[in-house]
Amino acid sequence: MLATHLPDPPTLIGPIGVFNARALPMLAMRAACGFPSPAEDFFREDDRLDLNEKLIANPPATFLVHADCGGSMVDYGIHDGDLLIVDRSINARPGHTIVALWEGGFVVKKLYVRANRIVLASSAGFPPILVPEDMELDIWGVVRSSIHFHV
Repeated sequence: MLATHLPDPPTLIGPIGVFNARALPMLAMRAACGFPSPAEDFFREDDRLDLNEKLIANPPATFLVHADCGGSMVDYGIHDGDLLIVDRSINARPGHTIVALWEGGFVVKKLYVRANRIVLASSAGFPPILVPEDMELDIWGVVRSSIHFHV
């Protein structure tokens, strides 16, 4: 079988300068899921939020990837097309959602250890992946956040 060359893990996605501040208007209060208060002021001049600052803790160790999981991660809040923010500087621990290289492709799964075996879990109805004891799992990073697009 011919081995295909896979790119090296993206430990660095570019110079820090790539992460320019892009402050967006931020409401000063939380959005109510019931009835909003008509007495609230909505935007003030200093209500700005830079999403890079909020979502990316370690820019040199962060990469982005779109989820293509066929519904297998819905129970964990990840849907097809979601944008995943993955941090390579976090040591993966049981319970973390990870991006791993598995059988020549990338998977997004929940990491667990059961009976001294590594288990990559999915949503209900999808079988977990039991990593063979003699196989090393190549974890590319831990998913810090996911962005779900509604339109």
